[in-house]
Amino acid sequence: MPRCRTDARLADVERLRSCDITPALADELALLTRQAYAGSDPLPGLPDPDGQFETTAAVLHAVRGSGSVYALADQGRQVAAARVHPVDDCWRISRISVLPGYRNRGLVRLLLNAVARDAVGRRIDWLELDAVVERCLPPLYAQLGFQVLSNWPAPDKPLSEVTMRRRTAGPAAAMPLSWRHALLSEHTTVIGWLLSDRTLLRVGQPASGDPLADVLAAASALDRPGLLLAGVDLGLRPASGTHRVRVFADGGRMQPEHLMPRTQHADTLALWRPRPGSEPSLDTLAGG
Repeated sequence: MPRCRTDARLADVERLRSCDITPALADELALLTRQAYAGSDPLPGLPDPDGQFETTAAVLHAVRGSGSVYALADQGRQVAAARVHPVDDCWRISRISVLPGYRNRGLVRLLLNAVARDAVGRRIDWLELDAVVERCLPPLYAQLGFQVLSNWPAPDKPLSEVTMRRRTAGPAAAMPLSWRHALLSEHTTVIGWLLSDRTLLRVGQPASGDPLADVLAAASALDRPGLLLAGVDLGLRPASGTHRVRVFADGGRMQPEHLMPRTQHADTLALWRPRPGSEPSLDTLAGG
């Protein structure tokens, strides 16, 4: 039986709907998701991602009604996929999955561009997704044109999430710090996580409404050249006295307050975490 598919306008990307997905294909897509999510965190010690436990039933449930899966195959084997479900004025994307051996080949960009082009054809203006901050995911999607709409605590884990959105029409320009116009959670303090060689610094600054400016202001008093930005948090505790600067000489980014701030202070949400090795220079950010 031929697959009822639509042209994704990108030769290797296929849009699969419920009528396309047999139990065997659902098994394969579930396995792809489990393999993609297992061991995918850039820092150890975080709760296991939900995708690591994906089931065939979950795949079939995701495509019921108007849901679909965009997938890429290599010689008949599914190697990358993303799920899409229409919600209001946008298409919501979830379970973006790439097999470990196929990472860093631009497959996520290929999938999302295919979704965007299909969405334009159906007069959908936006793509939207949720990204876990502590898993260092928001900067990756920011490079693909997504900007932060809002931030919030994950309901089932001590992690922080952001909702991100991208226009479907036009090129997806990179947005390195894409929280700049977001509706951010209530906070009185901005916390910056900085790297000086292998030393991790935690700086606090009263919130002004511009988290980057606050981090740069706090860092300017340290007199340490070559600082890198390892993260930004938003908190309700005042940044006063000796609590404005803390130095962690050992452990680097594995410090519990940096790894999962909500486990240490329930009212503190992580807003931004670049992947280890990709931390931007404060000098560059200040000049941009």
